Amino acid sequence: MSEKLKMLICESVDAAPEEITPDAVLSTDLGLCSLDLAMLAAGIEKEFGILITPKIFAQAKTFGALSAYIEENKT
Repeated sequence: MSEKLKMLICESVDAAPEEITPDAVLSTDLGLCSLDLAMLAAGIEKEFGILITPKIFAQAKTFGALSAYIEENKT
């Protein structure tokens, strides 16, 4: 699952999969802006069937936290 999430992030920003570590902060380390996060949320909903709101991004600030949230809530 986390590999699929990595690929979604790589499609949103110019980042290599090996740069995406569990403690990589989505906004600062990976450079996702609000538009990137909206596109990522749409990709997550399509791929995993999970609605990701701005509040969830505010709580799950790292790749690892977002990955764990998706794992716990996927359908």
